Amino acid sequence: MPISDEYVDSLPEIYRDTLAAFPQFNSTRKVGQGLPFQSLYSALDDKYTLGRIIKACENMAAGDVMEIERKLFAYPTSLGEELITAITGIAAPTLAVEPFPPPHEWAT
Repeated sequence: MPISDEYVDSLPEIYRDTLAAFPQFNSTRKVGQGLPFQSLYSALDDKYTLGRIIKACENMAAGDVMEIERKLFAYPTSLGEELITAITGIAAPTLAVEPFPPPHEWAT
């Protein structure tokens, strides 16, 4: 089910701004790539305190929109990526790499 404009518009500004900061900070970002909280803070130009940005990311993690790693990095989930696209109109490309052939497949 696609995310409605009404839902996006109903989100508090801090969540829309934080999600929009991902492609703003790194325009070549791929699906699955996150950002450190400090980078989100930088991208948002002091609009929110670092503590508020972290709390917003933690709240989004509780709603399955983000994953927090090592208490330093925010990674959008699939739902988060959909929201970023709905908010910004920018869809991050998917990382595609061929599978790695394990060495045991080449053993003689």
